[in-house]
Amino acid sequence: MDKDAGSRGYIDRFDLACWVGAVFFLVLFCGSMLHHTRGQLSLPLDDSFIYFQYARQLAEGHFLRYNSGDPPTTGATSLLYLLLLAPGHWLGFHGMYLAVYALLLGLGCLGASLWLVRRVGVSLGDEESGKGAALLLLLCGPLLWGFFSGMEIGLFTGAVLLTLYLFIREEPTGRFRLTPWAAALLVLARPEGAGLAACLVGLWGLRALKYRQWKCLWVCAPPLLVFLAQGLLYLGLTGSFSSAGMEAKWRFSAPHTSAPEEFRRTLQAWTGFFKGVLAGSLGPQTSARLLAYDGNARQIFFGPFFLLFYLAGVLPRLAGEWCQRVAGPATLAFLWLFGGVLITCTLTEPDAHFYRYQQPLLPLFILFAVLGARQIGLRLGEWGERLWWGWRVFYGIWGVASAGFFAVAYGENCADIRHQQVAMAQVIERELPPGASVAINDAGIQKYLVNRYTVDLIGLTSPGLARAWRHGSGSLYEHLEGMAPPQRPSHFAIFPNWFSFEEARFLQPVYYNRVYEPSIVDAEAVLYRADWTLAGSGDSLRSPRLLQALGDRQVVDQIDVADLESEDRHGYRSETWEVGQGEANLVLFATYEGESNLAVIDGGRTVTRGERMRVRLRPGEPALMVMRTLAGSRQRFGVLCEGRQVGRVETVGGAGRNWTELVVAQIPGESLGTGEVEIETRAERGSAVVPFHYWFLQ
Repeated sequence: MDKDAGSRGYIDRFDLACWVGAVFFLVLFCGSMLHHTRGQLSLPLDDSFIYFQYARQLAEGHFLRYNSGDPPTTGATSLLYLLLLAPGHWLGFHGMYLAVYALLLGLGCLGASLWLVRRVGVSLGDEESGKGAALLLLLCGPLLWGFFSGMEIGLFTGAVLLTLYLFIREEPTGRFRLTPWAAALLVLARPEGAGLAACLVGLWGLRALKYRQWKCLWVCAPPLLVFLAQGLLYLGLTGSFSSAGMEAKWRFSAPHTSAPEEFRRTLQAWTGFFKGVLAGSLGPQTSARLLAYDGNARQIFFGPFFLLFYLAGVLPRLAGEWCQRVAGPATLAFLWLFGGVLITCTLTEPDAHFYRYQQPLLPLFILFAVLGARQIGLRLGEWGERLWWGWRVFYGIWGVASAGFFAVAYGENCADIRHQQVAMAQVIERELPPGASVAINDAGIQKYLVNRYTVDLIGLTSPGLARAWRHGSGSLYEHLEGMAPPQRPSHFAIFPNWFSFEEARFLQPVYYNRVYEPSIVDAEAVLYRADWTLAGSGDSLRSPRLLQALGDRQVVDQIDVADLESEDRHGYRSETWEVGQGEANLVLFATYEGESNLAVIDGGRTVTRGERMRVRLRPGEPALMVMRTLAGSRQRFGVLCEGRQVGRVETVGGAGRNWTELVVAQIPGESLGTGEVEIETRAERGSAVVPFHYWFLQ
């Protein structure tokens, strides 16, 4: 009866036991949460509340608009999960109670995943394999954490298993009717789902090539069409084909990035995941000092030698499929695990939050480890049956320990969110006037629980800020400064060590919130009042001595360095000596020497090699190039106009830090035949160019 139930898809007593186990762990994790928060609802991640805000906005008719009236943004990484959350608001799950709805969704995804992994195990092995896979999935602590995190982790896990299950059922006949639509769900569930779907499309392409059945390629249409439709929807609404998370978190979108260097780091993170998480062979890592980022937590993901059983389960099947030249389920699952992890390792923090980006792929690892252990047991006869029984007991006990560890970690994470983000949100709601605008770096709770306009400095939920965030605090300030005065944030609720705003002196702290033993959040969050009195002070020449010397010359063009819009208009780009080397992007408050009352706030860069820019001047007239920089900085560089040197700067530096504005080049009139010219600065090795603003006068 059990085997028939498992193979034909009926629900039997084991399935009911799995559901009971899923409910038990939900109660356990929620109990840990309530214990650590002293009876208050919470979730372990602020990111979950980004989804909640988008879902509430969708339920109220504001699709992809984080603040009502703002342009659409794509900070909700999973469009499918967003659509599933919105009915919760219609059903009356408002405020923190939407977390209850999200937990019930996670429970449903867990139950469905247990059902699916058992059926896949039965299809690829036998009933014992299916039961073993379901049991170890149920006892996988990091996966339980992910299912109950309020994120799309459970949904994506279910989509992966559903697609594999349907592929196994339809692969023998060659008639893929439901699998393409499951692959389309992968695309909607997570961005890396497009990569998994691409693997499936590739296998179908090879099948069509082998059997020359080109008409069968229609099965590639659903995932491809959904991928294009989602991208075109984003493009039409936001001007970008991809989600905001790609620009804010993707390694290769960083300025001055070196593709080979980032590829090396990606491979390092990829191998580190397999050696550290799946094989548990890497040593202690405690530099992060946060439990959810601490590499030591991976020691309890899987028991000793679990990777060897995975290899015993997947490699013989791979060899069999390759010998028969048939790309079957083992090939697909292998590509998904290794390729999917590689895709996630292109993110800047691939190991964040107990490897949450890789968690949906762990069932593939568990499944084939169980199949490998079962196959070994069957080959050893009577002793093999005993070994199989002992194997399940040992790894089951390990799973219980893993589930217990992550239940406690879950409660600690929820307490961090409650004591920091929720507490900060309560202060904002209580103390700030209704018209306040708040700049934030964790964009979830401080918008979802607060009826105030928010500006996301990371750029996930505020258009145009992701690129400035990747450049640095100087570019962030310039972007905020360029906003219309009513739109500028009146307050900042941020982790101060994420930014370099201290030396700009435009933020006055009004409230501190510190978590003394953080497990998943930064230790200190601060609420600041923003003083925009000096906003725009850096736009014009201010040095009295220089203005007197310039006489009646007029500014005909200018470049506000670190202001990305100004830089883009002039084709500005900075260069570093070493490929992939970073540069300082900063914002400073300073006065002019001898003019203590003349203060300016300006953003700038420290450029190690040089710059290129195009400016438009009046043809035939000589021009002066003026630069604002720091008097205390040591700089040696030349200035070229259309490849011809027109100036040289050498400053000795010093202990003081004041603004200085100086003429760095005299451009002859004969160099300006068409009016538009290319200007270059070239720094000597060991020196730098430290520009904050350039003006061109005639």
